[in-house]
Amino acid sequence: MRIAIIGAGRLGGALAARLDAAGHDVMVASRRTADSERAVASLARARPVAAAEAVDSAEVVILTVRFADVPGALAPIAARLNGVVLWSCVNALTPDFSGLAIGFDDSAAETVARLVPGARVVAALPPFAEPLASGALDYGGRAPSTFVCGDNPMAKAKVTGLLRELGVAPVDAGPLEAARLVEPAMMLLVRLAYGAAAPRDVALALLERP
Repeated sequence: MRIAIIGAGRLGGALAARLDAAGHDVMVASRRTADSERAVASLARARPVAAAEAVDSAEVVILTVRFADVPGALAPIAARLNGVVLWSCVNALTPDFSGLAIGFDDSAAETVARLVPGARVVAALPPFAEPLASGALDYGGRAPSTFVCGDNPMAKAKVTGLLRELGVAPVDAGPLEAARLVEPAMMLLVRLAYGAAAPRDVALALLERP
C-alpha cells in the first residue's frame, strides 16, 4: 500500500519504520525537509517527499503532527484530500502537553474533519512512539488496544488493517464523534506514562468476554 505520513516527529518516524518494514511504500513529508530526511535515513524503501506529492499518490494519509500544527499542516493540501483516507493520530494536547485543549464536546479528529471536509477521516491513536520504534509491543503476552473511530466503513477497514500490521489490537469505537471520549482516555495514559519521575512503559488493553 502507498502511504503518506504528514509529520516527521517521533511518532511519524516510528510509524514510517514499522510500515516500511512491513513492505509498504512509505512517503514522509514535513515542513522541515531535514526532519523528513532524518526520519527515513535508515529505512529500506521510505523516502522524503513534498506534502503535495505524497498526498496525490497515497492510498492512506497519516497525520502525526501536534494539535497546534494541524491547521498549518492541512491548509496547503486540503483540496487534494477529497475522497482520501486520512488517519488522524492527533490528540488535542496543549502545546506544553499538560492537558487537553478541547475534549468531551469536541475532538482533534473532528477538528481535522472540519478542516478537510472531503477526506474520509479515521481517528486512531496508536501506542507511544518509543515502544513502536523498539518493536516491543508485547505486554505480558497481550497486544495493546487502539480505538478506531470513523464514519466511513471502507476507511476504517483500511486503518484497522494497518493497525494489525503494527502489532496492535484495533477496537471499533464507533463514529468519529467517539473520539471525544477516546482522546481524553489517551491523555490519562500520557499522564500515567510521563507524569512520574521516571517514564513508564504503559498501554491500554480492552478485555472482552466471548
